[in-house]
Amino acid sequence: MLNQSGKYPIEVLVVEDDPEFASMLEAILSEATSGQFNPVLVETLEGTLIRLQKQDFDVILLDLFLPDCQGQQTFRKIIEVVPEVPIVVVTGMDDKSQAIQSVREGAQDYLVKGDLDVNQLIRSLLYAIERHRSRRVLQDLSFSDELTGLLNRRGFLSLAPKHLKIAQRANWELLVFFIDLDELKKINDNFGHPEGDQALRAVANILRETFRTSDVVARIGGDEFIVLAINASDASIENITARLHENMDQHNHSGDRFRISLSYGVARFGPQEQPSLEEMIIQADQALYDNKRRKHETNQGP
Repeated sequence: MLNQSGKYPIEVLVVEDDPEFASMLEAILSEATSGQFNPVLVETLEGTLIRLQKQDFDVILLDLFLPDCQGQQTFRKIIEVVPEVPIVVVTGMDDKSQAIQSVREGAQDYLVKGDLDVNQLIRSLLYAIERHRSRRVLQDLSFSDELTGLLNRRGFLSLAPKHLKIAQRANWELLVFFIDLDELKKINDNFGHPEGDQALRAVANILRETFRTSDVVARIGGDEFIVLAINASDASIENITARLHENMDQHNHSGDRFRISLSYGVARFGPQEQPSLEEMIIQADQALYDNKRRKHETNQGP
C-alpha cells in the first residue's frame, strides 16, 4: 500500500516529547520497514504547526500530552489545521479515554505505548491512510453538486462555518453573494432541459473564473448559487462584480443560443461583527430579492 500520492516513502510526522520513545518510533519506521516510511520528529504543538506549514505529510502519529498542550485540545488544534491528513493517536494507558474521544472526533486509530509492536504500528498507519482516503472520497461525493462540480448545499453548510471561524479569528471582513440564474424556466421551455443544464454549468464556470479558489462557491439548489468570500473588503465588491459582468459578457459572445443573465445580492460583514451563517445567508438572500425587484421595475418601465 502506497501513500496518497502513490509513492514511497510515506511521510510520517511523529509528535512525541518523550525522547526515548520517539527514538524507538523513529527506529521502527526508518529501519525496520526498509525505507517504506520517512519519520520526522517534533516535540511540541507549536513545532507541529510550524512543520505542517513547511511540509506535507501522509499521516500523523500523535501523543496528546505535550509540553505546550494537553489532552483533547492537542488533537483538535492539529485536525483543525490539517483535516485532510489522517491522525493516529499514540497514548499511555492512563490516556486511553482521551484517545477514544479523539477517535470519536476523527482520529483514525489509537495505539497504547505499552502494547505497541512493529507490525501493529505499520498496519495502523497504512490502514489509517487508506480509511481516511476512502472517507474523503465518499465525503467529496456527498458534498459535490453532480451537475456543476461545485459544492452542493450540504458541502457549503459543512465548509462555510470553518471559513467563518478563520475570518473571525483573523478579524477579516466577509462578503456573501447570493446569485441566481435569470429565466432558467424560459431556457428549459425554449431549448430543452439539456440546454438548461448546460446553462447551469456555464454559470458554475463563470463563478469559478470570478471568485478566488479560497472562496466557498456552491450551487444550493435549482438556479441558486452562493459564495462566501473571506478577507474581502467592502471595496472588493466593485472589483468582484466587474469581473462577474466581464465573464458573463465573454460567455454571451461565445455563440451559445441563449444568454446568461444573473441576479445577485451581496451582504457585507465587518471584522467586529459575529454573524451566524444563517444570518449571513438571510441578509444576502434579501439583497438578492431587492436586486431582482429593482431589475423588474426597470424592465417594466414607466
